[in-house]
Order: sequence, then structure tokens, then C-alpha cells
Amino acid sequence: MKDIKRLVNQFRHAIDMAKDEGDFNKDRSFSKFPSGCCDDTSDLLAEFLLRNGIRTYCVCGTYRDGSFENHQSHAWLLYDNHIIIDITGDQFKYNSNFLNYDKSVYIEVEDDFHRLFEVEDRDIRKSVGLDALGSGSQPRLKELYRKIIKYI
Repeated sequence: MKDIKRLVNQFRHAIDMAKDEGDFNKDRSFSKFPSGCCDDTSDLLAEFLLRNGIRTYCVCGTYRDGSFENHQSHAWLLYDNHIIIDITGDQFKYNSNFLNYDKSVYIEVEDDFHRLFEVEDRDIRKSVGLDALGSGSQPRLKELYRKIIKYI
């Protein structure tokens, strides 16, 4: 577990450095990291962990406040069927609906924040790496991965 925490923190730090250096300025979503980047970030982090021998699952949950039109998705990784690995939770720090969640790196069992999101079996998929992703997102994510990894 110590290795996972070290690797995950390294990866988040590398993303922050790449953003500060302007490496994401031309990317439509990563220019706003961590806001709106949880799905891509989960894929990127899963790739990094996989390359370090750690297998995870990508999870995408949905928050609904009761109204049909108001919902929010959020993605994170799951390790060992019970450990949540989330490096974009801090995108919700200014939103009281999401408990003003401000953790930039979370590696623990499910907490109150993650319980806000409904997750069904179909919302969980095995992380198999960037090479297995569709051709629509793969080139972009591989380029982002290269930009991030140079800071590790």
C-alpha cells in the first residue's frame, strides 16, 4: 500500500507541475484540471499504475439530487475491491452539494463524498491500459501521458 500511495502522489504532483508549466494549455479539458478531468485522469493514472504492476478498476458514479436534469458524474479508480484512488476530488471543493470535498489525493475506503455517487456494475471496468482505448481518445491520452510522465 505504501508503494501505491507514493506512486499516486507522484502522479498527481506531476500533473500539477505539467499544468503549471503550461503543458495542458491547448487541451480542451486538461487546461482546467482537475475540473471535468476525472475520467481521463483515471485512465491516465490507471496506465501509470499498470506500468508499475498495480491493477485497478475504473469506476464512474453518478450523483442525482432528485431532479431529472441535475446530475453529476465522477470517476476514480478502485484497487483490491475496496480501496478508492481518487486524484480529482478537489474539483468539488467549492460545491456544498459535494461536501466541499477538497482532497487532491484520496487513497482509502469509501467515504461520505464517494457515497454520494451511485455506482452500478456496468459503471465499473477493468483498467487495461491506454492501448486498449478507442482510437478517438487514445492519441490524445497518450500525448497527455507523455507530458505528465516527464515530471516523474
